[in-house]
Amino acid sequence: MDTSLKHDRPSPTIALMGVGTIGVGWAVVFGTGGCNVRAYDSQPAMLERFLSAVEFRLTKLAEAGLISEDVATVLDRIAVVTSREDVIRGANHVQESVTESVEVKRDLFAWLDEATPPDVTLASSTSTIPSSRFTSGLPGRDRCLVVHPANPPYLLRVAEVVPSEYTSDATTDNAVELLRSVRMSPVVVRNEIEGFVFNRLQGALLREAYFLVGEGVVTPRDLDTLVRDGLGRRWSITGPFATSELNTRGGTARHAEVNGSVYARIGSARGAGDPWIPETIAYVMDEMNEVLPGGDWEANVLRRELAMIKLEGLRHQGDVPSVIVEN
Repeated sequence: MDTSLKHDRPSPTIALMGVGTIGVGWAVVFGTGGCNVRAYDSQPAMLERFLSAVEFRLTKLAEAGLISEDVATVLDRIAVVTSREDVIRGANHVQESVTESVEVKRDLFAWLDEATPPDVTLASSTSTIPSSRFTSGLPGRDRCLVVHPANPPYLLRVAEVVPSEYTSDATTDNAVELLRSVRMSPVVVRNEIEGFVFNRLQGALLREAYFLVGEGVVTPRDLDTLVRDGLGRRWSITGPFATSELNTRGGTARHAEVNGSVYARIGSARGAGDPWIPETIAYVMDEMNEVLPGGDWEANVLRRELAMIKLEGLRHQGDVPSVIVEN
């Protein structure tokens, strides 16, 4: 998976508002995709370590054979600016990745709508909040939408494109085209629902996980083992529907015939109660503190990303096969 691209037309300019984990990931995606990237954050400390965080990830990607350009070439496309006025100047697309707060996003998008030309796409990286909750009152609400990436976006190269009822078709199409141009896989979410699709799927698994742990059926450590070494490995090759098709002779119809009533009973049994009770959450936290090395959250996040880079390097070399071959 070489993420470096060549463009016959002028490279778009991307303004990144917020340079935390997702902002860093977007910088890698857009930078390796040939875009000009400018980044801004209201917290100077975040800006100070932004470029080094981007360079580190680019270096590891290059070592794994996942980008063909020199790291320095990609970094030349990425710049840090110290004012929000500078970050949007000449931008074709604004990608917001600030805190998950409706109020904060409402204030920022109101400013962006006033400060940028009407043909600039204004996108939020929010993982759960429909954009209509913070853009519905804007004159330019038709150019606002959610572009929610999986984390880290430069490795899990899929993003949900979530228009609101106010978003124009042209805005949605432009976002999809931009993502495809940087080798992301856009998925258009056709109804603006809280949590979108990615986190609803993740949440469904987490809800059952908390139930099972809270009921004493399995430990948090062993549940993670089942998902990491079982479901996760299988789903990285075939998604849940393709898995159902392949798991039972006779395909999806037979799988539903055999297992449908079982899943229905399980779902019915989970119709009441709250699996996210404090005692269970505390238990999970304690065990995860034992499983994960050290107490440094950022270091653990980085360890995860480095492991994923190694996996993607194997995929790039053809050592991790896929049942589905895409043209």
